[in-house]
Amino acid sequence: MKQTKKSRRSSNRIGIKITAVVLLILLALAGWKLTAGRIAREEDPGPAEETLPKPEEDASASEHTQKPETDTSTELTAAEQQASFLPDYTSAPLLNTTPIRCLSLEVGATADELRFNWLSPSASKGQVRWTNQSSGETQTFDAQCSPSTTVPGYYVNKASVTGFAADTDYTYQVGNDDGWSPEYSYHAPQVSDSNLTFLVTADAQIGQSEVEDASVTTERWDSVLNRLTDYVPEASFLFHVGDQVADYGSEEHYEMYLEHLPLYRIALAPAVGNHDVPNAYSMEENGHPGGLYFYEHFNVPNRSSMGQSQYDKDGNYYFIRSNVLFIVLNSSTSQGEAVQEQYVAQVVAEHPQVKWRILAQHYPAYPAAEDSHTGAKEYLARIAIDNDIDLVLGAHDHVYSRTAFVNRDCETYNDYDYEPGAVVSNPEGTMYVTCGTSSGCLYHFPEEEMRIVYSGQPDTPMAIRFDVTDSELHLRAYLMDTWTVYDEYTIQKD
Repeated sequence: MKQTKKSRRSSNRIGIKITAVVLLILLALAGWKLTAGRIAREEDPGPAEETLPKPEEDASASEHTQKPETDTSTELTAAEQQASFLPDYTSAPLLNTTPIRCLSLEVGATADELRFNWLSPSASKGQVRWTNQSSGETQTFDAQCSPSTTVPGYYVNKASVTGFAADTDYTYQVGNDDGWSPEYSYHAPQVSDSNLTFLVTADAQIGQSEVEDASVTTERWDSVLNRLTDYVPEASFLFHVGDQVADYGSEEHYEMYLEHLPLYRIALAPAVGNHDVPNAYSMEENGHPGGLYFYEHFNVPNRSSMGQSQYDKDGNYYFIRSNVLFIVLNSSTSQGEAVQEQYVAQVVAEHPQVKWRILAQHYPAYPAAEDSHTGAKEYLARIAIDNDIDLVLGAHDHVYSRTAFVNRDCETYNDYDYEPGAVVSNPEGTMYVTCGTSSGCLYHFPEEEMRIVYSGQPDTPMAIRFDVTDSELHLRAYLMDTWTVYDEYTIQKD
């Protein structure tokens, strides 16, 4: 029977009412899940490592191939994990309640060193007050203090705390009698000669205004840091492989990148990115002069005179943890490739006792994103093979990728299993892994690259966890909002 206009309007009104009721029910359920997620996060801030299950095995693949899946180490569903993916600005006093600005903690040259960097309006030399929570003993460590050349009216303080005990709780403050920071807590990681866990992030690029307001990126970056430090408390340090900020000369961007409570309880290993230091193009584009921007915000160990930026003092640096030598290169250097090759060869020759060698720089050898070609592949291949580098970490693409094992001529070894979850023993060549953006500031489109065996753009912040023993290097790349394993791979070495 043909429906009249009146009956159709009546039917439409009923449909609208039904739709409205359904929407109200869905909104109520979403609110309940958000509340439940928050409560669950407060009650259980994160999983202990021993409860982390391995991804299910794919019966259609080889015995070592596994499917990446959601990490079900907590009882939260993926939706609840996403609802509990929140910033934290309330569990400790914020730095901005004091005159101190841009406090950062960096890795030391050795496991019992922690390096500090902060800005203060006081011209007097600063100190670190360092208190052992078990014994109650307080030590003071003096800082080197110099006028900032990039932040008018402020002074840069650089200090090192040394000789602390592993697996011990400490509290600390930085400053002087003209003003002190809040007191923060630090748990010194358990150090082992044969076991190491560390985290990798990249391209927070705070202030990237192409797609969203900087405050939105900053809150998401805070959520990422909270999840990483809550879920992997045993991590010894956190890499950030370049592009800490979007505008090298913006102090606001540096504050939005650094002033997060999780960064006061884990050491940072930053790399120089193209957005972090001035060059002729960025000076014209951003309107800031050349200056010591990266140097005045970070205090890295063993900083070299090689590999410096054109307008900065940022050299390469290295450090050793457990049985791993980490070498961090400044890929925005004004010096030539021969200088970088010489530097890596020198550091490797001075530390022959390590089992693993990992190189990190911002520019990737094998870009996986449109318009991201960096011309780094030839010299990185020479460096990697000539110095027995096991893994090269990169960033810049805002796309996750993992290559095959590559030789000195940038050719791949094709006889290995490269599927996610695979385990390979004593491979030839070097693997290159590029971390996607860890703040979600901007997502680029992936593109094909003949050496890349696994890549993708999940349109969500990413980070990588590495666990290293004497005989194994195991990576898990995570989607941070749902704590889902996006990629997993293991290298074994006799």
